[in-house]
Amino acid sequence: MHQQLPKEIDPFRFAHNGRELEGEIELTSLSRLKPSLFNETGTVKVKMRFDIDQTGTPYMQGQFVADLSLTCERCLGELLYPVTIETLLGLVKHERLVSKLSEQYEPWVIDDSEFVNPADVVEDELILALPLVPKHDFDCLPKEVWQSGDKEIEEKPEKQASPFAVLSALKSKK
Repeated sequence: MHQQLPKEIDPFRFAHNGRELEGEIELTSLSRLKPSLFNETGTVKVKMRFDIDQTGTPYMQGQFVADLSLTCERCLGELLYPVTIETLLGLVKHERLVSKLSEQYEPWVIDDSEFVNPADVVEDELILALPLVPKHDFDCLPKEVWQSGDKEIEEKPEKQASPFAVLSALKSKK
């Protein structure tokens, strides 16, 4: 059974109340991630725990699990890319407060809005987890498609006549 996450939450209130969220997000609803996907079917399993640490910093500890279908850059076929993301985000209201966060936290800046969509932070983390060049771990192309350039290296250019060859011919005539 798919439990949907709420569309809007107040992360600071959730942290003060020690709330936990668990549910799933359809990949089709993640508009910024969709262009990177080969196939949009599937879900992201989401677990979020909000709390406040001993120093008074509100944080969100999250775990996001998904099987993403990416496009292999070699063969342009489907590449199944399993992702498990463990994240620890410190909640801050303004970007200038980021420097005050403990090093254990990545910042989650929540500017001028009381409510945020939890799917947005999940989508951000998934985008950050994507490989720069998705490709299969095996040779996904037939061997005849590969060209190493060895043939070009083996061909030796024609030996050009030295400009001093004429002088050597004159020297031998003496």
